[in-house]
Amino acid sequence: MKKTILATFSVLAALAVMMVSCGGASTPKASLKNSVDSVSYAYGVTMADQGLAQFLEQSGVLISTTNIEYDYQMRIAAADSTQKAVLQSEMASKIDSINKINAPKLNEFIRGMKDAINLDEQSAYAHGLSIGVQFSQQMLPQFNTMLYGEDSDTKANTDQLLSGLVSTLKNQGLAISKTEANDLVQSEFDKAQEQQMARQEEDLKSQYESAIAEGDAFLAENAKREEVVTLPSGLQYEVLTEGSGAIPTASDKVKVHYHGTLIDGTVFDSSVERGEPTSFGVTQVIAGWTEALQLMPVGSKWRLYVPYDLAYGSADRGEIKPYSNLIFDVELIGIEN
Repeated sequence: MKKTILATFSVLAALAVMMVSCGGASTPKASLKNSVDSVSYAYGVTMADQGLAQFLEQSGVLISTTNIEYDYQMRIAAADSTQKAVLQSEMASKIDSINKINAPKLNEFIRGMKDAINLDEQSAYAHGLSIGVQFSQQMLPQFNTMLYGEDSDTKANTDQLLSGLVSTLKNQGLAISKTEANDLVQSEFDKAQEQQMARQEEDLKSQYESAIAEGDAFLAENAKREEVVTLPSGLQYEVLTEGSGAIPTASDKVKVHYHGTLIDGTVFDSSVERGEPTSFGVTQVIAGWTEALQLMPVGSKWRLYVPYDLAYGSADRGEIKPYSNLIFDVELIGIEN
């Protein structure tokens, strides 16, 4: 209990010193004339004691004196009487120096808190203050991050932002119409998202650089074989069995048997091994399959060599790692109505 009380007094003492340093006018004097005054004062003490000082330190409003106090208290405890006095004087001097640095920011904090506490919660100023704080601490940082990225020095021009906001609220003439403004913001967000995705794609490609090179070399070597046909898209196929039936269109549903492997022979999926063919729409599969199915007569069995950009691209699908070229044996059993 004593330690708790001492810790409480330590925090309060630090706050008291800082508030005095801000100028006495910033802090009303204690005047406990009745029960309301007393409980109000007590609530203020409780708020400070339950982490307000720590919150202000973590938020960068205040510089903490805790480490200095702790360090000196440990040294004072082990010192003789002469050294104690010197150490106490040094500690007080350092804390006073930090308090002077803290004073202007703390003064601003107290002023803002007093404004907020004394406002009628229904007043326009109260709403403006509340929304302004939310905007500056949440919405604007999110806007800047989404549009320019976390590490960019480019930030929204708050003067122009307020100009557009105030002009709209006052129904004044706008430099950009509301429709144009919405379209512009959406367009910039979309552009930023595309750029971010492109950067992420490049970063991921660099991680899988060796695998991509291995896959490219495999396809380049495979293309040299006479039985392999290479299409303009990069898709390669080899006819194992030539069918004579109808050729599916994009709107058809087909029934197939297939066996899929990585270029090293690892099996990742096989209806053949499951012993049951599967059905799906021609356009409901990877791009390499969609292209090949619209060239295959029913009854055909082809071996497809699918580049990663016609397969799953940068997606990680467990055994199928990003930028994996794939091999499929595909037997087109029929077209379903």
